Amino acid sequence: MVPECPKCGLVFGRLPGHWLGSWFLNICVVQLVVVLILIIGVAATWPEPPMWIIGGATAVSALVVPFLFFPYSRTLWTAIDLAMRPLDYDEGVAPGFVLDNDRAQLESERKAQPEE
Repeated sequence: MVPECPKCGLVFGRLPGHWLGSWFLNICVVQLVVVLILIIGVAATWPEPPMWIIGGATAVSALVVPFLFFPYSRTLWTAIDLAMRPLDYDEGVAPGFVLDNDRAQLESERKAQPEE
């Protein structure tokens, strides 16, 4: 994955440890897939489920799904992070439109606030 967006300049790893959320998201999806394979496999073959086949399918999915879902988990985590922590003016992202009036108003409001 490239370190920043080639179009707007958004740095994907905004803070140290940023990608821990994407790893967590990836692990959750893998666990969901494994549990669904197990439940559906046992329910579809009840009363004598072939546990070696179902176990093998869950093991293969536990090894393959993390690699297949990893790029999507990073993209989803970046979107979740942007929703939780919106961009600030000093992050260097080209907004695609002029924000000079908004920036001037923000700076004047910051100057008007008393220092804490």
